[in-house]
Amino acid sequence: MALSVNSLRLSRFNGCLLLSWMAVLLSGLGVVYVSHQCRLLYGELAQLQQEKNRLEIARGQNLLEASAQASLYRVEQLALGKLGMQVPALDDIVRVKP
Repeated sequence: MALSVNSLRLSRFNGCLLLSWMAVLLSGLGVVYVSHQCRLLYGELAQLQQEKNRLEIARGQNLLEASAQASLYRVEQLALGKLGMQVPALDDIVRVKP
């Protein structure tokens, strides 16, 4: 009877040891997988930040170009040159009273 109790305890101990060993192994594999995913996502983040910086630079250049295209001097030059417009003389200005 004592032998069967000891063998039962040894069997349970071996089972717990095997279960613990499997848990440690699976935990280690989980750490490796999560570390790999973290590296992949960090690389993607770095690429997206570079793209964001490139787009911000392009936006700044577009804003400068748009402000240059809409400057009052340029509009006046186009009105004078292409459309033949001119500033009216004081005698040509008519004031409308409300």
